[in-house]
Amino acid sequence: MKLFSKSAGSGPPLVLIHGGMGSMNHWCRNVDVLARHYTVHTFDMPGYGESPWIPKSMPAEDFFAHVIEGLHEIVPSGTFRLAGFSLGGAVAAVCATRLGARVVKLSLMGPGGFGGEQPDLGTKKIPPESVGEAVMREVLAHNLREMMIADPAKVTDEAVDLHLANVRRTRYDGRHISLTDQLIAECLKKMTCEVQFIWGTADAFCMPSIQPRIDECRAARPDVRIDNVEGAGHWVMYEASDEVNALMLEFLK
Repeated sequence: MKLFSKSAGSGPPLVLIHGGMGSMNHWCRNVDVLARHYTVHTFDMPGYGESPWIPKSMPAEDFFAHVIEGLHEIVPSGTFRLAGFSLGGAVAAVCATRLGARVVKLSLMGPGGFGGEQPDLGTKKIPPESVGEAVMREVLAHNLREMMIADPAKVTDEAVDLHLANVRRTRYDGRHISLTDQLIAECLKKMTCEVQFIWGTADAFCMPSIQPRIDECRAARPDVRIDNVEGAGHWVMYEASDEVNALMLEFLK
């Protein structure tokens, strides 16, 4: 499957995988900085953004296979660095495990794959387009505040624009992957690369505390690097882009 992708910069390859109900625009505040040091590849996963349609019922194993096929097309040979956000963090962990020595470093932002029930985030159901764009934007701004961005002042028109574009182009529901129990822990035990986790301490998906997930990671892999961004929410690399860019560059070098 040919995935929609873009590249920027020069240097060793670095591939970024977006989150659920998202697209490569999840990384819009990171690419330019990272591209000063790496050839940065972003892509839309199957069923998201501008990549091909897939059945909503596609099993996780088939989804992983399509993503790995796409990675082989984007970086045909040699080693590369990999990063993933939310659903894309869980997918990146699987890819790093199965690609073995090809992935030399893995950076994960608020990844899924820890199991448990979908938390009640206080979000509103996304309305049909017929309600009009003003109402749609109001709902999406509310959902960004409840689910993605901790500081309400940072839920800007730009953030709503990005989220609206993603909602309109999402055709696959990856929650069955994000909510898979023990996915991260099992992958951590098997993968060979160095691993970094970055969490916002106000990540809505981890409340009341990110500590249980940190403990689970360290139990599976004591040498993992954990970086916490104080006060930031789930979409940490957007809300706190300067800090996350610096943490990623420090780890990936």
